[in-house]
Amino acid sequence: MEYIVYKRFHEAGLDGEFNLRYGTVVMEDGGFLIAPDGRRICAATSENGWEHFRQNTPEGAKRQKMLNDLYRWYTKNGCGEDFTDEKWPGQDNGYWKNRLRTASTSRLKQIYAEKIGGKTCISSQEKERLTDTQTV
Repeated sequence: MEYIVYKRFHEAGLDGEFNLRYGTVVMEDGGFLIAPDGRRICAATSENGWEHFRQNTPEGAKRQKMLNDLYRWYTKNGCGEDFTDEKWPGQDNGYWKNRLRTASTSRLKQIYAEKIGGKTCISSQEKERLTDTQTV
C-alpha cells in the first residue's frame, strides 16, 4: 500500500534520522512505512504513522480531513463519553484518537456530520446507530 506524507516528518525513525517533506510517497511493507531509500520509518499504526502519513488514495485524503477536523472539535469540546467501551464494542484500544482512526469510513462520516454539523456528545440513542465496528 502506498502512503503519502501529509505533515512533514523531520525526526528519528526506526532506521535513522529522516526529513520527509509533504507529498513524499512511501510504501507500507509488513506493517512498517518504508522511505524511498528503503529504510524503515515507523509502524504504519504508530503515533508517528498516524500523525504524519496517510494512505495515498482519495478515500485516505477524505478520511484525513475528517480526522483533523474531529481532533480539533473533540479537543475543544471534550465529550469523552463518546468513546466509552459500550459505544465502541470490540475495540481493544480505548484511546479516543485510535477509535476515530480505526472506525469504518461510513461511521467516521456519520460522526463527522454530527459533530461538525453542530451536535454535542453522542447520546445513547445515537450509540444504537453507531454500532458499526468494521475497521479500515
